[in-house]
Amino acid sequence: MAAGVVTVGRHRYAVGLYWENSPGRGRVAQIAKEAAAQPGQQADFYVVRPGSKDGRVPQFGLCSSEAGQTAGMPVLSACLATQIPGSWVGAFRLNEGVVVIIVRDDLIVPDGDLFFAEETEARDRLIQEVGFGGLQSIYAPESWSIPGADSIPLTLLLNDQAEIKLQRVSIPKKVKIIIGAGSAVLLTVLGSIWYMQAKLEEERMLQMQLQEERARQLLNISSMGKQVVPEPKYERHWENAPKVMDVILSCKEGLSLIPSGLQGWSSSGITCNGLAVSLVWRRTSGSTQPPPGTSASVDGNQVNQSIPLKALERRGAETLKNIDDITNRYLDQNWPGTIARAPDDPPPPPPPDYKGEWNPPPAPWVKRSFTLNVPELPGGLPGYIGDLPGAIVKNMYYTPGGGRNAWRVEGVIYENRK
Repeated sequence: MAAGVVTVGRHRYAVGLYWENSPGRGRVAQIAKEAAAQPGQQADFYVVRPGSKDGRVPQFGLCSSEAGQTAGMPVLSACLATQIPGSWVGAFRLNEGVVVIIVRDDLIVPDGDLFFAEETEARDRLIQEVGFGGLQSIYAPESWSIPGADSIPLTLLLNDQAEIKLQRVSIPKKVKIIIGAGSAVLLTVLGSIWYMQAKLEEERMLQMQLQEERARQLLNISSMGKQVVPEPKYERHWENAPKVMDVILSCKEGLSLIPSGLQGWSSSGITCNGLAVSLVWRRTSGSTQPPPGTSASVDGNQVNQSIPLKALERRGAETLKNIDDITNRYLDQNWPGTIARAPDDPPPPPPPDYKGEWNPPPAPWVKRSFTLNVPELPGGLPGYIGDLPGAIVKNMYYTPGGGRNAWRVEGVIYENRK
């Protein structure tokens, strides 16, 4: 069976889709079709995860028929994310292979819908994501011995959910031929009727023009006295944030304050957001004292440590790049990471003295989220984003033994709207 289709219970599910967050709530399907037609993508099917009342943005996934998926087939990652909200990762062993699904903040990450024929590769990918932290739940086979993982069967988690299904991006050629032939016959019939109705339409036209004129007059009357919508003042978030390299170098300086090793304790990971360096120490042996300035868990086998960093200055005025400039830079430099469209900033509240409907135009900029993987700090980060206007580093995660992907840098890039 193709790697893009797996069997769970009595359903066949599509797997291995590429996911993106949708910038618009009202036209998610259209945005998905436009993305599917982009050069290098050429997807045959798409699926939509609507937004939620809790603020989750809509998502869409794309895939091609080469992997065996068909229209109307339910999508495993979307159905499972509907059943399990929050941030989690799961690896599920099936007859066809192993499926790995990654969900953060109730959103399937762009490369979080994966199929592996080799179990070793699937386990390595799961362990890498667990090392990034921030997960509420982990699901994995019991034989993998993943700390804190739940081995509950996939069928129980899925609960026979199969409502989110693939849709075809375009109509197949055979269907187009049938529709075209039917349309030709219909046009012939309509043509004969049209002549008979033409005289009646001429008589009705004058009446319709009179009605339209009356409607325009009523609209002008109802519009009198309305306030003019003032220009919204969107916050330029990137100008209030510190410079990218200031954050990276501050985190690097903070690492020098961490002990290289403590007897009886080992560090399981480090996080830095420019304000503080945070890490978790786990007891490995003996009854040694925990590191100073830490808070211990109830059983005393784990402690959390936070090292505050010096305050950084805001970067000030900065002119944004255009969307195409950012895309070309990403492609030319072959970033070791991902980049995806992020939701627009919400509009600011109306002025205190404004009354009436508040529906201002969107901000003149958009933003994309990004990740970058480097072996050390600063590594290649100065060349990738060090001088990039509008870039903000939000978090940096270190995974011991991560090799070339030891540091994972996450942030957003503000860009001029087209």
